[in-house]
Formats: sequence, C-alpha cells, structure tokens
Amino acid sequence: MDVIEKEQIEEKFLEFYNSYYIDGINELYLEYPERRSIDIDIGNLEKFDIDLATELVNDPDSILPVANSALAKLNPHEKAKEQAHARFFGSSIDAPLIQNVGSEYIGRMITVDSLVVKRSEIIPKISFATYKCMFCDTVVKEQITKEEVPEVCPQCKRKALKQINKESEFINMQRIAVQDPLEKLKGSTPTWQLEVWLADDLVNTVLPGDRVEITGVLRIRPRRAFRGKEDKLLFTVFFEANAIIHKQKEFAELDITDDDERQIIELSKDPRIFEKIAESIAPSIYGHDDIKKALALQLFGGTPDKQLIDGGMIRNDIHILLIGDPGSAKTRLLQAVTSLVPKGIYVSGKSTSAAGLTASAERDEFSEGGWTLKAGALVLGSGGEVSIDEFDKIGEDDKSALHEALESQTISVAKAGIVARFSAKTSVLAAANPKYGRFETTAYPVDQFNIPAPLMSRFDLIFPIKDVMDEEQDKKIAKHILMQHEVAGNSNAGITIAFDELKKPPMDHEILRKYIAYAKRHVKPRLTPDASARIEDFYIQLRSRGAKQGTTPITARQIEGLIRLAEASAKSKLIDTVSDKDAELSIKLFDYMLSTLGVDSEGRRDIDVIMGIPKEKVAKIGKLLNVIKKIDAEENGARMVRILEEAEKEGIDRSTTTRYMAELERSGDIYSPKQGVYKLVKREE
Repeated sequence: MDVIEKEQIEEKFLEFYNSYYIDGINELYLEYPERRSIDIDIGNLEKFDIDLATELVNDPDSILPVANSALAKLNPHEKAKEQAHARFFGSSIDAPLIQNVGSEYIGRMITVDSLVVKRSEIIPKISFATYKCMFCDTVVKEQITKEEVPEVCPQCKRKALKQINKESEFINMQRIAVQDPLEKLKGSTPTWQLEVWLADDLVNTVLPGDRVEITGVLRIRPRRAFRGKEDKLLFTVFFEANAIIHKQKEFAELDITDDDERQIIELSKDPRIFEKIAESIAPSIYGHDDIKKALALQLFGGTPDKQLIDGGMIRNDIHILLIGDPGSAKTRLLQAVTSLVPKGIYVSGKSTSAAGLTASAERDEFSEGGWTLKAGALVLGSGGEVSIDEFDKIGEDDKSALHEALESQTISVAKAGIVARFSAKTSVLAAANPKYGRFETTAYPVDQFNIPAPLMSRFDLIFPIKDVMDEEQDKKIAKHILMQHEVAGNSNAGITIAFDELKKPPMDHEILRKYIAYAKRHVKPRLTPDASARIEDFYIQLRSRGAKQGTTPITARQIEGLIRLAEASAKSKLIDTVSDKDAELSIKLFDYMLSTLGVDSEGRRDIDVIMGIPKEKVAKIGKLLNVIKKIDAEENGARMVRILEEAEKEGIDRSTTTRYMAELERSGDIYSPKQGVYKLVKREE
C-alpha cells in the first residue's frame, strides 16, 4: 500500500468515525489511559463503505494499522497515538468452528465463538525497540510489528545489534486457549483447542470458563521440530485477537424455529406432558420411574437469578446423587441425561482430579514455565449439566474442592499469589457405589457411602438403586432387555417386528431438547401462597414428628431443595406460577428419598441417616462412652468383656458395640493402654 492510498483510506476512516462513533471516541478521551480502545461493529462500516469493510476482512494487516492511526489522530492525548485500538466485531465476519479453522483463513479476519479453557501469565512484548551496534555504536530505532527483529547493523553490515531495554517500549501480552462451546459440537466430536494471543488492554479481560466471541487474524509460525529446531515446511496456527465480546452462558443455544415454538407450546397443553418427558428419559432402562421424574426436573432446574434481600444469590440448579448396586444402570442414566443436555459433560471419578473437576493454577509449557489458570469440567459445563460417574472413587482432597462448587456455584483458586474465582453454575448428577460393593441392610446408609456427610448434604435428592431379588420383577426386566435386543437385531437385518410391550418414547429426542431449552430460556416460575403453604405444612409436620421421636427428619436446607423441585415442575409445563400440585410432586420425591434411605433401625425418619450421624447412633455412642467411663473409674481400665456385658444391659448388641468401639478408637475418643483394655481420652478444656 503506497502513501497516497494509505492517506485516502485514513481519510475514509476519519469520516466514518466522525459519522458513527464520535460520542464513543469522546468517552475514550475522558477515560484514557484506563481505556485505550473502542468497539466497532463492522456492520456500520459496511453501511458506510462496503468495499472498505471487505478489504478490512480480507487484508487486515494492511487496513487495521490505518484504522488505528486514524483513531489516534482523533485522540488529543499525545501518547495515545501508539496505543489507540479500533476493535472490530460483527456477525458479517466469517465465524467457523474452531475445529474447522485451517489454512484457508490464514491472514484473514474471522470470528470464533469460543469457551476459554486456559489463561497464561502476562508476558511483556517489545513494540518499539532501540538497538545499538556493538562495533560502530550506531543506534537503530524500529517499530516491531512481527516476530522478526533486526540483527544486522545498517551502517557496518555486521550482525552485532544489541537491544537497549531501557530505551525500548513494551506492551503486555497474554496467551489463552479456547475451544468450541460444547453445545455446538455434534455427538462425540472431540474438542480442539486454539491458541489466542491477547495484547495491551485485552490482557486479563477473560477467565477460564468464560464464553466469548473473539474477532482477530489467524497467523502461523514455524513448528518446532526435534531439539527445538524450526521445521520450515510445517507451521503452527495461532489467533491474534482484535476484539472480545463476552456472551452470557446459556443452557441451550439451539435454533428454535417458529414451527418448533408452535409445537412446543402445543405439547405443553398436554396434561400428561411431565409424565411424557420423564418417560422419554432413558426409555431403554426398565422402571426407576421416580428417579426419571427427578432427572426430568433436574433438566429444567429452578427459577434463575433470584436474589436474597441481603444481595446473596439463590442456587437454582438441582443436584442429584444416585447410589446403587453394581449393574443397576446408573452409568446409563448419567449418559442418557448428558446426551439430552446441549451443554453436557460426562466424567468418571476414577480418572479425574480436583483440577479436572474444578479449576487449577499450574506451571506448564503453555505459559513457557509460568503459571496457567485451567478450567475443569464444572467451570466448562457452567450453564449446563455435569455427570460424574464413580463419585465415590474421587480422592478426599478432590471431594473437599467440590463443597464450594456445589453450594455457592463458584470455584476459588489461591496458589502462588494467584487468586481467582470462576463461575460454576451447573447442575450435577453423580453416581456412586456403596462402600462394600452392595447395600448392607444392617448398616446405616451414611456408613455405606465413601462420601463425606457435608458433601452429601449439598445434593437435593439422593436415590438408592438396590438390586432386590424378586422373581416377578426379574422376569419383567429380563423380558424388557431381551425384547430390545431382538428389535435391534431384526432392524439390522431389515426385518420389522413390533412388540406391543416395547413402546417408543413419547417425545422425540430432538424436540425434547428444544422443549427444555425453550422452557429454561422463557419460563421463570414464581411461588404462589398455596405452594408455599403446602411446603410449609410438610416441613412443620415432619419436624413435629421428629421432635416427638428424637430425630431430625428434615432441615431448613431441604426447604430450598423442595422449592427448586417445585419450580422445575412448573417450568416443565411452561407455567409461570408454582401450584400446590408442583409442590406435591417435590414433596413426593423427597418423601421417596426419606422412606428408602432416611430411616433408622427403629423405623423412624432421620435425615442424618443419609447426611450425618443418626440420632440413634449418637445416643448409643453416648451410652457406650458412659459405660467405659464407669468401668474405668471402678477398675482403672475398662476390659472389653465388661464393656460388652454392660452395653448389652443398655440395649446395645455385641456386634454394634464392637463396631462402635473400633470407630471411637479411630476417631481418638478412646485408646487402649494394653490389649483388651480401654480408657477415655481426656481432652483439655
């Protein structure tokens, strides 16, 4: 581009700025140097001069510097002439999927709709360099626009230029890695990451987990071969960002046409719509009707963006935990839900870590030995659903990292001076096995789960899936599985055989996805006095019964869970108000959980059987400690034989006493000075 052409283009940009963005540029004057750029919709440039806009997209290396120099001329700050940036964005720019970004886009301006997965430390980059020749003392000053830097002295022609840092100017650079949003990928398509370079005031504007549209120029650099040598035939691509537009994360950015919307509204008028939705979840799995209803409610979630009077946000995502015997189809249920959610992530607890689930700060090659912030599944799945299989196999340290993520839906990282907080607004569906392989009828449920009680309490619903020996039920399950295999085999062979017992799901998979997306996008149910009264009555009745029996069947935490479930029920019918019927459904599911898991040995309902230490156990341990204290005072040490005898008089059988004694010794409440003799540990007040 010659000087005359450059001046003509600069004049065009000056006219464009004065016509469309003079107010924004005036604000730039006032906020400089905190603000050094202005966002410009390329659609406005097309209206002004479509040829100039086309040239900008096709040859940004020639046009962008002219656009920036024109902007700098309108800024009265002297130093701003080198720092003013025109940040172009717009829907008319090509927007390929990251996995499709290839050689045809090199040197062109494109936009990528992306999810940030990594962020490096800030890296200084030279922008205006001063060099001095070591032989003839010639000083060379040069604007650095590309990776190549001068090495040969223009005066003596020797390769002896040395950079003078004190007289050079630097700008901040930062690398991020982005990938395609999960909902844009089809089936099991693997995600592909693209390295993006941010410069100047774009640095530190994004965090891992952020959903952003990045407009910039695709560039290449030689690929490093063996021992760091450059391969002159192969190149690595990277993306130089020009503009970043933050997008709100949505559950589903599915394209819903007018025909789809009419079909969705018509479906919502069916009085059995919720039952049909539940029946369409994992139809290949026999039974588990109540669990499928709970999973359907989880897909819709409660009412979002509700705020307490003190400013705190109320969680609207529903967390569910499935604990079952091996071979009880837990994994199939998780995979079925993940396939229904446009933004769904499936991970296995056996092969994941705290960083893989939450977030981390690590040193790696991405930031050339510096610290990199990395987003885990709960951050990347924000706005969707994360299924965690083998939840009980997650390490203890990793489980503790989940407390904050499940309740406050944020993830905090503090490491090596880096303090960051990520959003993790996702619903969690987890599956685990009992500690000893199968459910043990004689032990408390809380003792059978290898999951800390505080973490268990974060789940709104916990369902057992027990493998019960029942001949009639076994026949039905076997017949259901065999029929499916017969139909599938005949279908492969081109033979059509209909089984009356094998029904197709009431709702097509694709329309169900769109129905859920539409409901989450447009419906925000609010509680009615009738629904509130029903939940209040249920809470008070359970608490009153528990007070008489000496148990705690429900706590205030579960009220919020009941509200979320009731709101999800209303949302599934596209209704803006929560009725007493919706409240009744949430109560029914909670009551099902309580009746199957939250019952002590005497048949009393106690939520601590699931999420803490049962009152019955607390009472027995208290009696046992008194027995040990009494015998120790009489005999200077409590022999195990005497403990067993006295405990039996208190109504504690020998096997229970032996088990509790082992627990008390592990927890440090008692100790054994010699074999078969026990004493209480005296604690300082």
